[in-house]
Amino acid sequence: MYPPGTTGFFAHPRVREAVLSIGRLAGKGGESRLPWLTVALVAAQAILYVILAPGGPPGVDALVRWGAKTGPLVTDVGQGWRLVAANLLHRDGLHLGLNLLVFTVVGSAVERACRWWDYLALLGVAGLATMAGSLWWSPTVSVGASGLVFGCVGALLVLGRRSRNGPGARFRWFSGESALPTVLVFLWLGWTSAGVDNAGHL
Repeated sequence: MYPPGTTGFFAHPRVREAVLSIGRLAGKGGESRLPWLTVALVAAQAILYVILAPGGPPGVDALVRWGAKTGPLVTDVGQGWRLVAANLLHRDGLHLGLNLLVFTVVGSAVERACRWWDYLALLGVAGLATMAGSLWWSPTVSVGASGLVFGCVGALLVLGRRSRNGPGARFRWFSGESALPTVLVFLWLGWTSAGVDNAGHL
């Protein structure tokens, strides 16, 4: 149960008093509860990749069959579910490993900082916005959980800015603001790499 009047992020009193930092909040510094939504999503993405890539990276045909975002199938055939499913698929092991590593850290931090349904709503909006932006930019095939990662990093930035008063405010400010360079670095890596869906990242 939560006290009356507590809504949105920082509903947990102990988290409200804690230092908002990715490392501490993902571990002993935040809530001790298991971030089960993050764990379930990481497991689902890993299992899907193993199913799709028993002998190497999955081909485009396999990705499309399992739900990759591709313009004609979404807009012409009406398969809107692809805007959700594409967030769980990855094109190769490096793509999967990088996304899952960062998502495990930042997703766990955000999940422990808010109520599970707020976290689920954040992931839903981030995932849909990612693939909708990608669809608007280009009808080509796109997959990956980068949008979920960017959504969680953005949430950490917002949480840091909202908690500038009270105990540990200077640390919260630093930790929240430090998420911005992380976003900029990831965007820069996307723009300087081939085959990256930069519209989805934005």
